Order: sequence, then structure tokens, then C-alpha cells
Amino acid sequence: MRKRRNVVFGALILAVLAALVLSLSACAKKQTATASLEPYTTGWDGAVYTITPIDAYKGTISDGTNTYSYRYDTSGTGYSVTFTYPDGETYTWKEDGNFSSGATSPDFDSGKYPDGMTLDRVLKRSPAAKHEEKSTKSWGIILFLLFVGGINTACPQLTWHLDVGWKVKDAEPSEAALAWNRGIGVVLLIIAGIMILV
Repeated sequence: MRKRRNVVFGALILAVLAALVLSLSACAKKQTATASLEPYTTGWDGAVYTITPIDAYKGTISDGTNTYSYRYDTSGTGYSVTFTYPDGETYTWKEDGNFSSGATSPDFDSGKYPDGMTLDRVLKRSPAAKHEEKSTKSWGIILFLLFVGGINTACPQLTWHLDVGWKVKDAEPSEAALAWNRGIGVVLLIIAGIMILV
């Protein structure tokens, strides 16, 4: 009777977790698609810029006098954005973790146009960028916590056997050990829930 209740409880928890993950991933996709392609205006360093995204990776920036195009490229943990100026010169700004750098084409005139670091900061002030920064979550960690927490909560006897039971022949877990495993599972599920909400 007890094993049957644990199996039903485990199946219920896994179904709820699957529904939660599916609903959250669907919401994130809709928000990103609608927020990222609308033109917006922002100020930086005394100048007003109008940003017009063409798609998620490219668009134009206008300061009222000149128009600059930009193109994002992602690689590994970082990204690079290349700005093309009206005279055809380029400035590439790269960020990878805590490292950032800028590179220009040979004839770039730094006194004539804003540099790539400034234009990158302008792009980071976008409503879409603020939304993406806010919604950036470690989904791998969250899913791992949900999985381990769900297994610990639903099947504490299984986790006890994986941790201790395989070392001792014909051993059975105590009620305290099962409660401990179930408690750890609940704590992991709460941490995952907080990570999803924040």
C-alpha cells in the first residue's frame, strides 16, 4: 500500500513539474518575440538614439545625424556586435564573461562617430535587453534541482538506496532517513521555485 502511494505521489509531482517547465518555456518565447522588434528611443551621454531592430540579431541606430547598422554574433558564453558606420568603417565590440574588447577597421575615425562601446551601451538600454537580462535564468540548474528534488520528495526510499542502501545487504531505511530525504527534496524544489520566480 505504501509503495503504491509513493508511486502515485511521484507520478503526480513529475507531471506537475513537466507542466510547469512547458508553460514557462512557452511564455518566455512569446515575450521575447514581441518585445525585441519594436523601435525605441534612449539617451546616452547627452545624445538621443533611435534604435530600429530588423530582427533579433541586426538593426540600425540613429543619432539624428548619422545612422549606424549593427549585427550580433553569439559564440560560446559571449557575444560580439559589429557596428558599420556611414563611411563604411566598422567597429566590433566583443564580450565574453568578464572580458571585453573593441577592434576597428584601419581607417576608423574615433572623433567623427561614437565608438562601439558607446553604441553597445545604447543597445543594452533597450526594453528587450532589460527583459532578457531580467529573464536570464540557469535553466539547466533549475531543471536539475527540479529533477533531484522531485525524485527525493516522491521516492525517498530510492534515493536512500542509491546513497546508503547499496553498501549494506538487506537493509531498510528508517523513517527518519526517509523524512530527511523527503525534506531535502522539498528544499530543492523550493530553491528551484525561487530561481524560476526571480
